[in-house]
Amino acid sequence: MFAVALIWGAPTLACGSFADRPTPTPTPPSTESVEPSGPSGGPVALETPILPLIIDTPTPEPTATFTPTPIPGTALMIGQPARVVAPNGVNMRQEPTVSAALVRYLPSRLRVTIIDGPVEADGYRWWKLDDGEGNIGWSVENDGETDLLSPQMGQPEPVNRSPRVGERVRITMSTGQLSVRETPGTDARLITRVNPGQEFTVMGGPQQASGYTWFQIRSDSGDIEGWVAEGDQTERWVSPLE
Repeated sequence: MFAVALIWGAPTLACGSFADRPTPTPTPPSTESVEPSGPSGGPVALETPILPLIIDTPTPEPTATFTPTPIPGTALMIGQPARVVAPNGVNMRQEPTVSAALVRYLPSRLRVTIIDGPVEADGYRWWKLDDGEGNIGWSVENDGETDLLSPQMGQPEPVNRSPRVGERVRITMSTGQLSVRETPGTDARLITRVNPGQEFTVMGGPQQASGYTWFQIRSDSGDIEGWVAEGDQTERWVSPLE
């Protein structure tokens, strides 16, 4: 009986319990990087790829070049007035060359306006001028020894040209007094006589009478107003100030 019990219990011991065995859960692969090992078991140095070195060279900004503009009155320049300072005046020619046709003679102290230039020719520097009387031409700035044109205007001075209405004039006859008449003409009623150096404003003219050119003048105070002759063939009696 004991033997039989042993035999009958053998399957139970062999098979054990009839409970379900747990299902093994697979271990997911690790996401951590694993350093490879070298022959000695140490870590293997990883080679870093060498990239080409790129140097960003900044583009230089353009440098502006400024040409200083001369201050009016310090240098001859287009659009500015100038004065003839040549002791004997200067020629005005059609072109900037000594061989060009003569336009006119510009007397000393005349005020002109520069409208073009300079041009270098024949060893001179030329400027294109407007004389304010309808004449335009070229004149030399310097003859090599003396300035003929100057940007410095100085105080208004009498110039040798006909006056214009609205301008300031000075009596410039060398001797005697200038007659002021009620109307143009030597036979018109005499108002008064004025001295050289006196200044007036031109109110009217020109008018032709008795072989002269006449202008109407008025004093600053208004006590003198009438007509005077501009001059004769040898001398200017009334000169505009510039």
